[in-house]
Amino acid sequence: MDITIDIEGKTALMKVNGVISSDNAYLFQEKLNEVLDSKATKLEMDLSGCRNMSSIGIGKLLIFYKDFMNREGEVDIIKSSPAVYDLFTTIKLNQLISISL
Repeated sequence: MDITIDIEGKTALMKVNGVISSDNAYLFQEKLNEVLDSKATKLEMDLSGCRNMSSIGIGKLLIFYKDFMNREGEVDIIKSSPAVYDLFTTIKLNQLISISL
């Protein structure tokens, strides 16, 4: 898995390539913490290169979402792979976080 973050002003862009699994979810957590520690108030996630996300990865995202929203942040998934999009819609996470293909 490869994750890059680009923070410009109040917007952070995170790109994830590969699979977020139980083995590497801590890396995902570290990158989310970088966004929390920054001055960003908006996170745009590009998951078009993310082939799948484990339940642990989803849990890390939800904890981040709660913490980020508590400081009036906004999270949008601006691109996603079909597999991640299907996963998010199946578990109705798309009702909480905006997600686009």
